[in-house]
Amino acid sequence: MSYTYASLKPVLDCFVSDEPLGAKDITEKLWKDRSLIHRYLKELVSQWKLIKVWAWPQTKYKLAQPRIWEKNWESKHTKIVDIQLSYADHKLLNDLFYKFSPDGKILSWKEWFLAWCASRNLDPQEKLIQFTNISSYLETQVNICGMLDATHAFQKNMPESALDMVMYADQYKRMEFGRGKLAEMTFYAKQSQNISLINEAISLILPKIECVLSEYRIDAIALTPHSIKRTNQLLWVLKKKLKAFNLPFINIIKYYPHRIPIPQKSLKKREQRIKNARETIIVDDPTVKNYNNILLIDDFVWSWATLNETAKKLKHEGAWVVIWCAFVGNTDLSYEVINEV
Repeated sequence: MSYTYASLKPVLDCFVSDEPLGAKDITEKLWKDRSLIHRYLKELVSQWKLIKVWAWPQTKYKLAQPRIWEKNWESKHTKIVDIQLSYADHKLLNDLFYKFSPDGKILSWKEWFLAWCASRNLDPQEKLIQFTNISSYLETQVNICGMLDATHAFQKNMPESALDMVMYADQYKRMEFGRGKLAEMTFYAKQSQNISLINEAISLILPKIECVLSEYRIDAIALTPHSIKRTNQLLWVLKKKLKAFNLPFINIIKYYPHRIPIPQKSLKKREQRIKNARETIIVDDPTVKNYNNILLIDDFVWSWATLNETAKKLKHEGAWVVIWCAFVGNTDLSYEVINEV
């Protein structure tokens, strides 16, 4: 059986250092079925992307060639250093092209973009044009606050839409170039629980949220409740920063009546996700009726179900307008968004 690159990449992304990982480690990171993870690992070993490093008491794996991109970069360095970059090109790549190496090193545009092209035998000038075109298109989708507006796509595709506006601070994937800068940063901030990285991601979105609060006359803020317990919850850290704006926070909780937390991303069917959100998200705040415009904030878009069901409950409690924004999403509202995190 063959597996798509999109299916296997989340497993590879778990290997952010040289530390070997077992199937159990990856299962806990991705919240996927253990037997499925075993099949993915077997496939990656057969492709020579992973190697087995320990067979007792638990088989573990590590990247077969974790630094191959560096070797490719070094061997082709002289061929690509003379690429002609305008000031606009420099700024674009510096602002948007941001990656982590397999050993966790932060790579700027010059280190990564040129190495990325060299490792694939691609013409960096040609790929720069493609990257610029993608970025230019996304700019046409940006609203007054610098957020990507997905309202039309959401209302077109979601039956009984309860949200008046949907916006993201960054596009999750820019086609073959992968995650955008904020998406990459937020992805690894959630994975690693690194507080410095969390704060850096928040520093990129905070000015945009401040603009949204002002432009759309927001009079209360709500944060989507988390399903998975983490030491450093990104939205909790964000909440501390948002308190500076002196707005009330709506209390929304995640309650599992049967005491078994089922994360949205573990559910594959939309109907299951809708039921999960409807039965487990509770607006536990009688003050909702006092506010007209509520800003509902999330980090990644797991599915449309969570945000739409939460918005329905806010409106049922008396809210007039619910505007939703997130750190990361896809403007086409692809259903398989962020199953990797």
